[in-house]
Amino acid sequence: MTNSALLIGDVTLSNSAEQLTLVQVTDTHLTGDSDGTLLGMNTERSARQVIEAALASQQPDCVLVTGDIAADGQAAAYEQLNGFFNHRVPTLWLPGNHDDVRAQKGAYRDHLKRRIVGRHWDVLMLETQVAGKVGGYFSSAELEALQCAVADAAAGDKSLLIATHHPLRALQSTWLDEQAVSNASAALTLMQTLSDRVVVVSGHVHQESDAVVQGVRMLTTPSTCIQFAPGSHDFALDDKQPGYRRIVLQPNGQIETQVIRICDEENRPLSGSSGYH
Repeated sequence: MTNSALLIGDVTLSNSAEQLTLVQVTDTHLTGDSDGTLLGMNTERSARQVIEAALASQQPDCVLVTGDIAADGQAAAYEQLNGFFNHRVPTLWLPGNHDDVRAQKGAYRDHLKRRIVGRHWDVLMLETQVAGKVGGYFSSAELEALQCAVADAAAGDKSLLIATHHPLRALQSTWLDEQAVSNASAALTLMQTLSDRVVVVSGHVHQESDAVVQGVRMLTTPSTCIQFAPGSHDFALDDKQPGYRRIVLQPNGQIETQVIRICDEENRPLSGSSGYH
């Protein structure tokens, strides 16, 4: 299992508004090279387009980057991502199964925070990466962080948004469901204190979904590059465009959210692509 010391510290946003506007960007699969591709799609080009569109139209208080930043842990990929934002907005990162963020944590410590503390909502970043594995798992340290965040939110009469890389539920897609967080039930048990005041947003599955599990709303978000076909038994691509998720956290505990896609016919994988590692 991974060392638990990656995500440390709280962030207090300068925005004192009653609501928080967030953007979730996920699964950029950057290589550090402007010509880097995944199954024929230029990941630098598509990620840049998605991020520029999100910043221009949403003016978010913070951006959540929920893993698989790099295609294969390349150090230059994290510099590449950082350059897209250029300090225009706070960004919090999570590692995915393709990442090696730990090797870069000294340079990007400001992005590797545990929690955003808000007036009506807290936002908790939870790591699910297991070194050398594709699937996800919560270490004891991550479950402890969740337990503390739930207790703090309950004591403060606040709602809680949780961000992960791997989803906590099955999506009826056999090959991806095998990669979900294997001990998600332990996390769901801890969330029951807040029940319908908890929302989980995840990446990894390169597709949009929205479901309620044991009273907890669970969302997944499209990749900024290739998309996976929902409901597929084996690896299969979808023809949908890259996108991001807009999230507005309201003072009354309600959430407004929408997936927004970028229309550009050049953002297409090679036809007949059969899989990736």
